[in-house]
Amino acid sequence: MRIGVAYLIQESNTFSPLSTSLDDFGITVGPAMVERWRGTRTEIAGFLDVLRRPGIETVPLVAGWALTKGRILPDAFAQMKRMLADSLRAAGPLDGLLLACHGSMCAEGEDDTEGALLEVARSVIGPNVPLCLTLDLHANLTRRMAALADAIIGYRTYPHIDMFETGVAAGELLERTLSGGPRPRTVLRKLPLIVPGENMQTTHGPMAEVWRYAASLRTPEILSFSIFGVQAWLDIDEMGGAVVAVTSGPEAAAQQFCDAVAQRFWDLRRDFEVTLLPPEAAIRQALATEGQPVVLSESSDSPTAGSPGDSADMLRALLAYASGVPACVWLRDEAAVQAASRAGIGARLRLSLGGAHDPANRCPVTVDAEVRARSDGRFQMRGSQYTGLPVDMGPTAVLQVDSVTVLVSSLGVINIDPELYRSQNVEPRDKKIVVVKSATAFRNEYAPFAADMLLVDTPGISSANLRSVPYRHLQRPIYPLDDFET
Repeated sequence: MRIGVAYLIQESNTFSPLSTSLDDFGITVGPAMVERWRGTRTEIAGFLDVLRRPGIETVPLVAGWALTKGRILPDAFAQMKRMLADSLRAAGPLDGLLLACHGSMCAEGEDDTEGALLEVARSVIGPNVPLCLTLDLHANLTRRMAALADAIIGYRTYPHIDMFETGVAAGELLERTLSGGPRPRTVLRKLPLIVPGENMQTTHGPMAEVWRYAASLRTPEILSFSIFGVQAWLDIDEMGGAVVAVTSGPEAAAQQFCDAVAQRFWDLRRDFEVTLLPPEAAIRQALATEGQPVVLSESSDSPTAGSPGDSADMLRALLAYASGVPACVWLRDEAAVQAASRAGIGARLRLSLGGAHDPANRCPVTVDAEVRARSDGRFQMRGSQYTGLPVDMGPTAVLQVDSVTVLVSSLGVINIDPELYRSQNVEPRDKKIVVVKSATAFRNEYAPFAADMLLVDTPGISSANLRSVPYRHLQRPIYPLDDFET
């Protein structure tokens, strides 16, 4: 069997002021992508693991991963499509194709980029070659995706700790198909529903209940099912949650399964509402909590949700309400890093921090800081998500502002792993308060040692307060913007 492998992933935020270029993806082509991604806890590594079995030839095509930003620039997306098409043509005849995408990627002029990439793939491999697609649990499923992919398999966990296993599941399904099993078909049910990521955990709560209900209805003909909560910051037409079933049996039965699970999802919609604390209240609750650290989640400025990461709101609040209390916070500010670099380690200087990229939601704070350290900002993820993924913060400085250790980087960066701080010799366990800019994914990494984890309400383009988000293009009605019955 000759099986092609491709991996093109980004979660878009159409409200983000940061456009996405092709360089953001760090694309590798051909055998170089195997060297780059094998050994990581990602779906492409899962593909590669399955395809090492006897009788299978792995055909590496193209791979790239980008941190969440705004829409992909049109020339960049056109080039991405050409790279996929060219790699498929150069590969020669394939027996099957494994493709990993996010499912909520958008380009300028193309809301459904995954659907467009699937069309490119089908234009080369034809309609008869089985194609299995993996997606993030926050994917925005479209009818075009479901029509073009034989099987769609999403993550089953949030925080996402099963990316590798998702790739394995897709690879094994494709292998069974090519070994004489029935060709799978994908059935989809969309919902007029957006739920905030802060309450979308699959370990407990309403999303866990939806998954349990789906598992109770599953029949042997349902080879796989996935539930997509969608990521909230997409202002596009075909937007909303979804339930997908991959079946080897009658499509009508799979559709009944999807409809029943979707109804349960809809019935629980109000249970997804989240409680957000104003910064002062969150800090006071943290100070009253026994033990440390208390993790404060400022998801409205989460880089993995498309925000710039330039909010100084929590730094300002810590200086006002937790003076003298050991704390740490990360933010993005290229100018501050440059100033610290010029001043040198040990220097004291007055700086304006934050607010450079999202002035509509952010105000800078002026501080007196001591430069504690500088680095190139490179580190490797070590937690249960994206394990082994190299991260580049760009030139980075560690500043001490009163009792707050401020990690300032030149680039936006994933906030979910304590290694963000540890890579700069800042130990979160030594702090009473740790600020992370992440909605939920941080929980899996901080839960083993955090005294508590609280959600903070600040303005921003990835706010969990969905009724405050300035949507203009969604199909209405949609919950929670509209309260209605289906």
